[in-house]
Formats: sequence, C-alpha cells, structure tokens
Amino acid sequence: MLVRNVRVLLQFLLIAGLITVSVSVPGTSGQTSSQVATPVKVTELEVRDRVYLVRDKPGTPTQFQMIVNAGCVDEADGQCRGLAHYLEHLLLVGRNPEHKDSAVTFIPDAYANGWTNMRATAYVHGIPARPAGPKAELDFLFRFYAARLQDFNIPEAEAERERHVVRQEHDMRIGGKPFLTFARALDRKLMPDHPFGQWTIGTAEEIDKFTLAAARDLHRSWYAINNVYFIIRGDIDPADLKDLADKALAGLSPRELPKRATLQRPAALVERHDLVNQHPQIKRAGVYYKKLIHLDEQDRDTNRAARLLLGNFLTSKLPGSPHAVLVDERKLAADRPFSFIERVAPGAFRLTMGADVAPGVKPEDLREAMATYVEGLAKSGRASAELDRLKQRFAADRATGDTDPIRAYNRFVTWIAGNLPPSGHVGWPARVAAVTIADVTALTAGFSGPGKIVTGIMRPAASAGSTPQ
Repeated sequence: MLVRNVRVLLQFLLIAGLITVSVSVPGTSGQTSSQVATPVKVTELEVRDRVYLVRDKPGTPTQFQMIVNAGCVDEADGQCRGLAHYLEHLLLVGRNPEHKDSAVTFIPDAYANGWTNMRATAYVHGIPARPAGPKAELDFLFRFYAARLQDFNIPEAEAERERHVVRQEHDMRIGGKPFLTFARALDRKLMPDHPFGQWTIGTAEEIDKFTLAAARDLHRSWYAINNVYFIIRGDIDPADLKDLADKALAGLSPRELPKRATLQRPAALVERHDLVNQHPQIKRAGVYYKKLIHLDEQDRDTNRAARLLLGNFLTSKLPGSPHAVLVDERKLAADRPFSFIERVAPGAFRLTMGADVAPGVKPEDLREAMATYVEGLAKSGRASAELDRLKQRFAADRATGDTDPIRAYNRFVTWIAGNLPPSGHVGWPARVAAVTIADVTALTAGFSGPGKIVTGIMRPAASAGSTPQ
C-alpha cells in the first residue's frame, strides 16, 4: 500500500535524520569541543579536515565510506537526470592501472557497495574482523580512492554494460511500482524548474542517453579532495589511521567547485493541482499531499532544528498529529500517515504527506482533510504545545545512540551526506534544546500560508483494461 511503498521509496532515495553524537573537531583557535560522558565519539584526524574515525571494540568489522558532496542535484544545467548514480557505478566497477580488480571484488570476504542521493554519493566497504586488524585493507582503500579522485578508467563497452545495469535497477525499483511512478510525477509537477522536482535514479529515457563523456565531466567537476570526506568505524589506533590517510592523500590538490544549482529557489506560485491516477495493481487507494513554500530563514541552524522537531511531531501519535486527527478522530486514513519536510533551496521548503485510505472512505475526503490539516497547522498550536515532549524524546534517543558505535557512525554519515559541515553538529543537541515555540510557530505559519500545492489520488483500476485518468 501507499505507506509501505513510500517507506521503500524513502529508504531508496533519501538519507533522512540528524546526527546526535559527540564529535571532537579542532577549530581555528586550536581548541577541541567538550565531550559527553559516553564511550563513543567521532574523532577528526586532522587530515585536511577530511578524515574521521569512530573507534569500535576489538574484534568488530570495519566500515569505510568515502562521501562525495555531490549528488543528483549537482548534475549539469541544474537537471537531476541520474548521472551521479551512473558515475557511482562506473567508479565501483572501473579499473585503474594500479590494480587488476574492480572495487567490488578487490578485498576477499569484504562488502562493497555505493549509494547516491540528492546531495551526496558514497562508496561503502565493510571489512571482516582480521587477527592483524584492518590496517592493510584501509591502506589499500585510501590509495584506491585517492586514485579515483584523480581519474578513473573504464572501457566504453564496460561503461555501456553498466548503463544497462542502472536501467535494470530503475525498472526493478521504480518502473513496476505504480505508487512510486505516480509520486515522481507529482514531484515534477510541484517543481518543474528545479532539480528537487526530479529523482536520483532518473527516468528510463534519461538513463538510455547516459554517456561516459558526461560522467567524466561530472567527475571532473565535483570529485576533488576538498569535496569529499572519509569516515571509518573500526578498531584501529587514530595515529595509525592518520598516518596511512596522510600518505595516500598527499598528492591531491583542492579544486574550485562549480556553483550549486540548489542555491536557486524554485518558483512557489500560489496554485493547486489535483491529480488522479489508477492502476490494476492497486488494491487500496492512497493519497499524496505536497506543498512548496518560501520562508525567510533568519538562522539556518535554528530553522533546521525546528524543522526536525516539527517533522517528528508530524510522524508521531501525539495529540494534534496527523495520526491523531486523520486516523483516530476522523477515521479517514487506514494507518499512520507518513510526512517529511525538506529544505530544497535557501528559503524554500517542501512538505510531503501521504496515507492509505481507510475502508469505505472516499479518497477525495482524505485529500481534503489533509489540505485542511496543513492549512490549520498554525492555528491548532498543537506542535508548539508538544514542544517539550518532542525535545525530551530527541534527547532520550540521542542518549541511547551515543553509547552505540554503529549508531554514532551512521548518524555522522547522515550528517555529512546532508552536505552539512562537520563542525556544525558539535552544538547540534544544544540547538535542538534551544528551539522555542516562536521558532516552531514560524514554520507552521509558513506551511499554513500560501504556496504551491500538488495532490494525488492513486486508486484501484475499475478493470484490467482501464486507462489512467
């Protein structure tokens, strides 16, 4: 159903959430931040401010990621066609002169993969615990990706084969799933002039046009030492890791990066579009609601923290939440509605909400109830009323995560993948704790006010031969 399909969509396309671990980051004054009293921390190794370690227990597997702060929205001409994802594939399967195997096979018993989202591309390796530790494999990985930042080699025939792999991935994950195909059309309708109106994997037609030359151009634009981070979790001495990273990265020089397309706001016209589609695979109708607004950001970090808490409220079961109103009170939605808020450009935000329709309910009734809910969000004041409880939940979750190296590592990866500066999350818990009712009210007032709205109803087809409306 819609909620289940959208959860798959979020796992596939989005890296969502915010870091909540303590990090030691030397600043310009030479001082390091204070540490919380937990056994887990993220340590910067002072290798060009680019290498970080989460020290884990002896005998644990090692995780390595190189994160490039360039994703689908950073492709040429401000168009998100899926080329960044294609480039990810090429770098993993291509062969540099210094080795004979591709990145997915060169460490025995190891795991290798990659992911691409709107703002970042990552190369991930998992190394089993070794009696001698992970130094040899990490040294190899650093040297391998140092070479990858300079160039990559892949024959045209192999690049073409990989393009077919990407096309197959698209068809498997998106092409045969009517809810996801419909959701993509709604995003494009909402933001036809902006890369956030497109999807990371691209369309089948766009994938068929990929060229190795275009992938190389993207690589030359963004794959520079000043636009990547290396994040490692494992049992290795920080001094040893720093030494091998220093040696591997020594020959790389920073480059000037292009201007990012996401710095431009998408148009937020005051208009509404209601789309309806149907498909024989659909068994229960689902409803989407999307709204694009412009909102002044007096302080980006405060806005981000308020957005986190408001988003947590919208996905909760607290009084006044979409679940409380649309499921418990009005019986219009079959399950907890999903909801998330995204910053798509400076001062531009998108709210997405969706739910399966409850049995016996007209999809139009749920659609209008969602619209009414968002329009009345500021007037209800429930998000602000629940602010202290939301902060307490955040703090409790952070305290639990701070004792777990895996969660500490994953949260730091998430932070970096959001194209956020590492030093910015040192004070992140304090930022969240400092959010005021006025901060949340400014957000709810923005989403309750004028903006561009696109809704979608996906319903079962009347018969196998029915055509979409």
